[in-house]
Amino acid sequence: MRGYFQEMMIVWLAWEFVESPRDLRILLQAFLAGSWVLALLTIADFRSAEAIAAEQFRFAAYGQDPNDVARFLDLTFPAAALLATSGGRKLERILALGYLPVGLVAVILTASRGGFIAAAVALIGCGTILLRGRVRTAIGAIFALPALAGALWLTIPSKTFERLATIPQELSAGDLNQRLSIWSAGWEAFMRAPWFGSGAGTFVTAAGLSPIDTAHNTALSLVVGGGLIALFIAVTIVVWAVHLVFQTRGKLRVALVVFLLVWIVASLVGTVEENRTTWLLFAIIAVANRIANKNPAGMNACFPDPRPWSETPEISCNSVRVH
Repeated sequence: MRGYFQEMMIVWLAWEFVESPRDLRILLQAFLAGSWVLALLTIADFRSAEAIAAEQFRFAAYGQDPNDVARFLDLTFPAAALLATSGGRKLERILALGYLPVGLVAVILTASRGGFIAAAVALIGCGTILLRGRVRTAIGAIFALPALAGALWLTIPSKTFERLATIPQELSAGDLNQRLSIWSAGWEAFMRAPWFGSGAGTFVTAAGLSPIDTAHNTALSLVVGGGLIALFIAVTIVVWAVHLVFQTRGKLRVALVVFLLVWIVASLVGTVEENRTTWLLFAIIAVANRIANKNPAGMNACFPDPRPWSETPEISCNSVRVH
């Protein structure tokens, strides 16, 4: 219950205090700043004496799970691309654009296969955002990719790449790192209590698994814990979020779509319904839609997009407010 309260507080705080396009931009900047810290701490773990001595090949910020770290970093990619192409001070744009290679390095260091797939989806979406904004920035990023790939190949442990290279094998003929067995046990638990489930947080007990296991699938975790009723509520929230996203326009809409796609990929191989980042994402979507409806000119000033529908008078992002 404490965890649920903390998650709902994230949504409430965003809804109450993000009142203008500038507030939304600041929230995304804070999200980006936190991810910079997480990425740098992950890279620091890679360079630590303990990791080198232990011949470690999966890295994450101290005390964090590599899969969770990769998921959080992935969700920040569209925010970084959006901020990099939305004007502002030069340092802000550099930090936003610089996160793309740094965040990618950190995701690779986690050796999270699901995180790597989600990163690929996120970066494709980021390319779309960059091309809609600053073409020169997008071209520069493309030409920087070979140098980044070479640097990664020379510095990152070979075992890290070997683990990521098993993705095609696991998808075609593997058991997805024992996930199929976990899902089978979860399905049996669901069939025993299909309507109302076994109770919140009871997946491991209901499926008869080890206490360190998780469902590794958000939908399955929901139906085992809360049955079809819980799944219906969750699907309603996601569908409503998609509806809100498509009511926005321009680069912001693209960024929010990428947010959701990355989250969906993560939810297929991870249990994210109780992840605070999940509810921060839904909060961002909700407030972005509200502000876009009330102040479209202000949104275009803070997140400019070179499209016919975005032709509005020049307004400073710092001067716009919702009345």
